[in-house]
Amino acid sequence: MLPVKQFIGFVDQHSLFNSDSKILAAVSGGMDSVLMVHLLRSAGFNFGLAHCNFQLRGDESTRDQEFCHNLAQQLRAPFHSTTFDTLHYAAQEKISTQMAARELRYRWFEQVRQ
Repeated sequence: MLPVKQFIGFVDQHSLFNSDSKILAAVSGGMDSVLMVHLLRSAGFNFGLAHCNFQLRGDESTRDQEFCHNLAQQLRAPFHSTTFDTLHYAAQEKISTQMAARELRYRWFEQVRQ
């Protein structure tokens, strides 16, 4: 059973968003983000899923993207997805792979949010 009441209480206590907010949930396919999506659904919030494929783990990255797409379909939630050439961007900008993924992700999330 999901801790929906505690989740709603946490959202309210920290003024994260309102019941009529449109939420863009960043979903990796991992346990934490998938649980967050199920809590959002169970609490009745209006949300969509956003997934970034950084192409850093071969076929596993593709499977995560497919899993997130299927999850969105199952929950009848809007799905936004993109694929980045993260290693190329990191080399081009002379930054770490982690920093490249962060920059790409945040820039894209802002585009989707708008």
